[in-house]
Amino acid sequence: MAKLKKTKSFENIFEDLEKIVGKMDEGDIHLEKSLELFEKGMSLVEEGKSKLDEAELKIKTLTKNSNLE
Repeated sequence: MAKLKKTKSFENIFEDLEKIVGKMDEGDIHLEKSLELFEKGMSLVEEGKSKLDEAELKIKTLTKNSNLE
């Protein structure tokens, strides 16, 4: 059975990024774990950017449609 990817809200993505940064700031983790956290963080950044791009497109569409008088 295929796994369904659960989508996160922008706020959840941001919270997850904050947790990762906090763990990395502690400084007492091994290099391998740091790289793993960095990779996960970059993935979250891309996911967040995608959410922002979608929101921007919606706003542009809505404002363009509202100017049709």
